[in-house]
Amino acid sequence: MKHLLVISIIIVLGFGGNVVCPPQNVGQGFSLAKREANLRICRIPEGYEKSQNHEKECQRNACEIRCKPKGLPYIIPKCFDPHIISEIPDLRSTAGTTGKNIVLASDGQSVAVIYCQESGNPDNIMVIYISYSTDRGNSWVHYGPLSPPVRRAYSAVDALDDFNTTGQVHFAWHEAPRTGGSYDTSQCFYTRENTFPDGMFYPFQLSLPKSGRRDVWQPCIGVKDSFVIITAMNNGTYVVTYDCYIWRSTDYGESWDTGRVFLPHPLVAVPPHFRFGSDGYIFFLWLAGDSNRYGPYYCESFDYGLTWTDPQLLWGNTPPYPDMSNVTCSWDGFDCEVVKDMPVVAINFNSGMYDYGETWAYYPDSGGPGHWHFKGVKLVGGDSTAPQTFSRYPTVAADSYGNIFIGYQAIFEQPSDTGPDCGMFIRYAGDTTWYDYGPITFNAMTIEESFLEFAHNAPVIAGGDSTMVGMIYNDAGTYPTSGNLYFDYIIVPSSPGIQEANHQQSTLEQIKVIPNPFHSSVRFILPASVHDAKIAIFDVTGKLVKYLVPTTSGNLFIWDGRNIDGRQLSPGVYFYTVLSGHSQYKGKMVLTK
Repeated sequence: MKHLLVISIIIVLGFGGNVVCPPQNVGQGFSLAKREANLRICRIPEGYEKSQNHEKECQRNACEIRCKPKGLPYIIPKCFDPHIISEIPDLRSTAGTTGKNIVLASDGQSVAVIYCQESGNPDNIMVIYISYSTDRGNSWVHYGPLSPPVRRAYSAVDALDDFNTTGQVHFAWHEAPRTGGSYDTSQCFYTRENTFPDGMFYPFQLSLPKSGRRDVWQPCIGVKDSFVIITAMNNGTYVVTYDCYIWRSTDYGESWDTGRVFLPHPLVAVPPHFRFGSDGYIFFLWLAGDSNRYGPYYCESFDYGLTWTDPQLLWGNTPPYPDMSNVTCSWDGFDCEVVKDMPVVAINFNSGMYDYGETWAYYPDSGGPGHWHFKGVKLVGGDSTAPQTFSRYPTVAADSYGNIFIGYQAIFEQPSDTGPDCGMFIRYAGDTTWYDYGPITFNAMTIEESFLEFAHNAPVIAGGDSTMVGMIYNDAGTYPTSGNLYFDYIIVPSSPGIQEANHQQSTLEQIKVIPNPFHSSVRFILPASVHDAKIAIFDVTGKLVKYLVPTTSGNLFIWDGRNIDGRQLSPGVYFYTVLSGHSQYKGKMVLTK
């Protein structure tokens, strides 16, 4: 059992309204983010306070504040910056794999991430690292390197939802070294954390049987009950077969079969992502086709991957566009999840006829395992008049209620926000509507976000009232343009079904907004029967500009037309959302000169 070298990030508690971030002490042997010479000061926005269990901290060269509106529970929205996990040498330090690079535990605090740090070798640029957090990203512990320097090392992680108590987290990655400008054969490795978060990995760097002679890349890993499944594909860089292979372990990764062909060429062009359901059910999704046009196919297993059904085209006889000749899917543009034993797919389509890309959701509207009929819905993108001018990197998460969260990256056409941010759609359990949550990050001025990835499991927290959607993304370019790997999250009300829960809807509709239009201030007067209400104000782009705090009466809210930082906003149309329990009511108002 091998215990790797570890370094922890120090948490610095704040005093009063400001906190000063000291330079970070960096241990030897680690390629961490560059330290800034100058101290940075973080300010709690007006009307906000430090949230319980959300301390101020300094993390590498990012100074952050966890905060919430005064007197209100910490639900939405967030008013803090993302956490830096590590500096990375290349955007493919997490991108490229069809497996997930992040997993969350059901406690909403424990996070495991696998990725690549810089090796210091200009040809073989990266090495595998694993990082853990047990406090929702406030601090991180790093283990590695788990590999020698290689040119590419795509990775994946999965675990049972209670890994914070069981201790087991499962990892897979491939190692593709380069010699003299050409790739050598790549093999796939597996390791298991046995006592999270201690870094006790056993077996350590287990090479999957015959993976080297098969020259496999881009692994995906899944864990259910005592079974661990890994898929990986030959991509023709050294050995040329283009076949996809599958390995199975029935004893938590202690022993493995020799692997076999799962999808032979030409049935697969991009290796599968897969997710477990219950009782041995697995849904596999991959891209098939030639180098110019990929299409999504799926198959299913009912015996933990021992056998599987014949491949089927995702949309059957109903393609998303009448003419598919110019429509492509990308190797980094699809994801899937199994929610209450029903598969859901998020996929990105690109075409010369559309702006950059469109994100679609596919969900069964009839049928059952082995004979689904999928219905596709365009969520975002492909319209130059929409707030989002393009979309990319779709990703899926779900909670135990059956709520589904689809994330994407886009430019939201805000005058001061011309870079990419992340957005999200929600489909609540028992509902058939995809609700546009709008942007969930507001970092484009400082972070050129790329390769968004949700953790597949979204923990239900706060006594069952809220769901935490965790994610990673990076701002690195192609080597030697390094960047940072970030952890971020959003907390949303986890209504088990909007239509079921809106028993207060008619009451919320009695809200009075006076005056409207308004010049200096506007009052929101809620009925006396409404309790514990919250009001959020958004501009026309969907960006949150203010979270209102009730007066002492509890049912009167006043907005003075200023944003979170106290800056007077420009005249125009603004939207408000009133939340009370699991109910909500939306309206608009006009701020005049």
